[in-house]
Amino acid sequence: MNWRALSMGLACLATISYSHHAAARENGGGVIFVADVSEAADAQVIDIRDIKSCTEASLPGARCLPSSNFIDPDGRVIGFHALRWLLGTVGLSGGETVLVIGTSPQDAKTIGTLLGLAGQHNVQVVDMPFTAPAGATGGEPRSLSREVVFTAPMRDTVTRLPIR
Repeated sequence: MNWRALSMGLACLATISYSHHAAARENGGGVIFVADVSEAADAQVIDIRDIKSCTEASLPGARCLPSSNFIDPDGRVIGFHALRWLLGTVGLSGGETVLVIGTSPQDAKTIGTLLGLAGQHNVQVVDMPFTAPAGATGGEPRSLSREVVFTAPMRDTVTRLPIR
């Protein structure tokens, strides 16, 4: 994964601003960092680990969307048109609250920020490496076509909040 390219792409796409937790909850569009999955409330889980890890064991109802899906063949961040189509393949319309889990907290933060810029209403990011609990069932791979149309309006800024 070319995270340098992804980070540079995000830097070009938006200015990250910081504000307080209540404003992000009230207005939507916040990227909220949580210490573990038990702090996430009523969220659609997006597992950005590799497909094998996700389909073997994840959280209940998780959708597998490996971080490699966010990079094009040239190693650049996919464009917003492709991103919005990709989010539709895991059933996201933009109005849901999403929980992003992954092996690397930095990867999860980066993908969470990208989802926020795409227009996702609220994004929660687990700020620690995710390990599936014993006996966990596997996540569901994304569809090859859109399940829903992602309709949330894109943003030029996203609110990033400290771990709660």
